[in-house]
Amino acid sequence: MISHSDADAVEIKRQWSILPVRALLDRNLHQTMFKTLAALCVFTNSYGVCWPGVKTLGAILDDDPGSVSRNIAKLVKAGYVRKLRPQDYQMEFAKFGKINRYQVLYEPDAPLPSWEQVQTSIVLAPAQDAPTPPINENGVVGGQDASLALAHALACAYAAAVERATGQPRRPDSELGAARRLAARGVTVEQVTSATRTVALAALARRAGVPALADVERSL
Repeated sequence: MISHSDADAVEIKRQWSILPVRALLDRNLHQTMFKTLAALCVFTNSYGVCWPGVKTLGAILDDDPGSVSRNIAKLVKAGYVRKLRPQDYQMEFAKFGKINRYQVLYEPDAPLPSWEQVQTSIVLAPAQDAPTPPINENGVVGGQDASLALAHALACAYAAAVERATGQPRRPDSELGAARRLAARGVTVEQVTSATRTVALAALARRAGVPALADVERSL
C-alpha cells in the first residue's frame, strides 16, 4: 500500500478528467482496472496521451506499482490503453528517458498520436514524471528541428504558468502560432514563464479573463 504522505505529494494539475464511455458500460471491466483507467485519465490531454509513472498512479490508487503495472497491461489487452514506444516517434522524443507513455483509447481504432500531440501532454504530467526536453546553456531546446521543439516547450510553459497563476487550464496546442513566433525570436522558456505569470496576474486583477499567449507575446 501507499502511505497518505505519498498520495498528498502527488501534483494533480486539474480537478476533472474524461473517461471513455465504453469503459463505463463494459460489464466485464474489473473495478481495479476501471480505477486504474480513471487515474490515467486524470493526466490525459485531448488526444488521450499521458505521462504518469506507476508510482504516481499507485499513490492515487493506494496501490503498489507492481499491481498498477499489471492492471495497465490488462487495459492494454482489453483495448482501452496503448503503450507508446519511443521508436514510434522522431526528433527529441527518445531523449526524454524511460518514462511511461500511454494513450487512452477513447475509440478502439484511435490512430497513433503525432509527435506534436504527444508534446502537449507534458504540461499535464505530474512534476516528478514529466520529461524535460534537452535545453542548451542559453535556455533553448536543442537538437533536430530545434525551433519546432522550442515552440512546443514555450506553449507548454505558457499553459503551466497560466494554470499556476489563475487556476484555469489551457491547451498548449491552441497557442502554437504565437509559440512559433516567439521561438523564431529565440525567446526562452524562462522568459515565457515569467511574462505569462505577470500578464495573467494583471489580467486577473482587472477581471479581464485569461490572456492568450499572443497577449504575453506583446509584453516580450
